[in-house]
Amino acid sequence: MRTRKALMLVLAAALPAGCDVPQPQNTRTDPRLLIEPITGRVYYLFVPDSYRPEKPAPVVVSCHGTDPFDVAGHHVGEWKKLAENHGCILVCPKLTSSDGIFGSGSIGQLLQDEQLIMTVIGQLHYLYNIDRKNMMITGFSGGGFPVYFVGLRHPELFSAVVARSCNFNEHALDGWYPPEARSTAVMVYYGQNDPGAIRIQSEAALAYLHRAGFRTVETEIIPGIGHQRRPEVAMKFWLDHWNGTPPPFRPIHYPGGLYNDRP
Repeated sequence: MRTRKALMLVLAAALPAGCDVPQPQNTRTDPRLLIEPITGRVYYLFVPDSYRPEKPAPVVVSCHGTDPFDVAGHHVGEWKKLAENHGCILVCPKLTSSDGIFGSGSIGQLLQDEQLIMTVIGQLHYLYNIDRKNMMITGFSGGGFPVYFVGLRHPELFSAVVARSCNFNEHALDGWYPPEARSTAVMVYYGQNDPGAIRIQSEAALAYLHRAGFRTVETEIIPGIGHQRRPEVAMKFWLDHWNGTPPPFRPIHYPGGLYNDRP
C-alpha cells in the first residue's frame, strides 16, 4: 500500500499535463451528473441547447483514464464545447476498468463498464432522437481499455472508435469482438513526447489492428506535445468518416490548441 501511494505521488507530479483541461467551458447548457438506475453507477450527460426531437443527434461516449489523474468530469470539460458546436449528445461514464498505471484491462471490470455504457445508450434511445448511424466512442490514457473493448464489441452502434494517447492490451481485446468490427473506422493517435508506455502501447494497438484485418485504421503522431487530450483530432476523424452529410468541422480555440486548425 505504501509503495502504491508513493508511486501515485510521483505520477501526480510527473503527469500534470495529462489532467489539464484547457478547452473553453462557456457552453449554453450545463452537463448533468446522473445515476443510472439499473447498475446504480454514475455518468455525466450533456445535451446541447440546439437539440430538437425532430432531428437525430449524434452521440459521443468519452472514457476517462486513471483516477484521480483523469476523471469523467475532465471529459465533460474537454468535449462539451465541441459537442455543442456539432449538435452532439455527450456521455462521460465513471469507469472502473481504465486504470492505466496498475491495471491492464481486467475483463471483469470491462464487462461491468460495458454494461453501464450500453445501458445508458439504451436509455438515450427512449429519451432522445439518436442518430444511430453516427456514434463515436473515444477515450484518453487508461480509457483505451474500455474504448477498444466496448467500441469493437459493438460495431452495430459505434461508427468510429478513437484512442487518444491510450493504453492497450491485446489480451484484453483479442477474441472478444465479432468479425463485423473489422469494418469500424478506428483512429489511434498520441503525442510525440508522450510517455514511453503510451507510445509503445499505441504502436502495439496499431500493429494488432492491422494484423487482425481491420480495414480502416488511421494514426497520427502529433508533433511537439506530450500526454494531452486533443479531442478536436478525434472530432475531425469522426466527421471524415461520417455516415451521410457531416456537419462542418467547427474547431474550438484554446491555449496551445492551434493544432485544431489543421486543414
